[in-house]
Amino acid sequence: MAFRAVHYFVLSILCLLVISCDSPKVENIYRKGGYFPWGLSNIPIAFLVSEWGGKPRIMASGWLIDGGNGKLFSAKHFSDAFMSNIVELGTNECKAFLGKRVYACVINRVPPLRDAVILDLLGSLDLSELPKPYKLSSTKLKIGDTVFVQGFHPHPAEITKSNESDGLLDWVLPILKNYYEVREANPERMKEIVFDSLEARVVDLDVHIKIDNQDTDPLGELKYKVNDYIQVATVRNHKFSFGGLSGGVVVRLNSRGTPEAVGIVTAEKPERLEYDKKGKLKSKPTQIVVSDTLLTTPIESVDDLYEHARQGR
Repeated sequence: MAFRAVHYFVLSILCLLVISCDSPKVENIYRKGGYFPWGLSNIPIAFLVSEWGGKPRIMASGWLIDGGNGKLFSAKHFSDAFMSNIVELGTNECKAFLGKRVYACVINRVPPLRDAVILDLLGSLDLSELPKPYKLSSTKLKIGDTVFVQGFHPHPAEITKSNESDGLLDWVLPILKNYYEVREANPERMKEIVFDSLEARVVDLDVHIKIDNQDTDPLGELKYKVNDYIQVATVRNHKFSFGGLSGGVVVRLNSRGTPEAVGIVTAEKPERLEYDKKGKLKSKPTQIVVSDTLLTTPIESVDDLYEHARQGR
């Protein structure tokens, strides 16, 4: 397949939240106890937050590695955002909301070229309390296969309302409200964390792309030539950026209906607007923003990371 010079945006948003977050007048029991009662106890996917001064700064997703004893896969560009490619993430700067617990996490291993990272959960781990990880698929994807893109990211209130009017209920976790105590004077501007499991179709394989920061990356050209991605299109319009789903998992159901991991969410194609039959941009209120295209890192391309995690090094 010919190389493509189309640029895609990495997805950790890079979610720099500018928030009004006053110091709480009373101690927050969730932060003190390291738990979050609204978590999804049967989902092996973590909501990741890089904090600054105890406030959310950058968000992404991660997921438990089968046999990894509490290690997570995520996207390298999430860790790059707080490492500046030099300084390793500190013990208390990254939080992982997994199940009903909140863990500190640190970087375990990062490959030089692939957009993937292994994160370690810190503290005393009771593996029996962790959600059951997805096993990795041993069968490669084909064009037309159905997959599900899973992860966490912040939804604006207006999107949640729009989805509800379409008969789709967002799976909301009140992390920003109850854990970080984020408040907005205008409720319409409020965002909250949502778990997405988006049905999608594989539309292309072995895609070579340029990520938005590769032009300034010394290894950018090499990454472009070496890395190939799986392109998927969601069945329904997501209506806004997928930002925050970076590091999430793409799964396919096997013959028994059990989800198996096939990739790591990496990048998105920029939103597009719909045009009328004359080629003119539709004007409000009929203008439609379409977000439906994602790039994923094939799971077989990070076999070395997987084996590293399973061997407990």
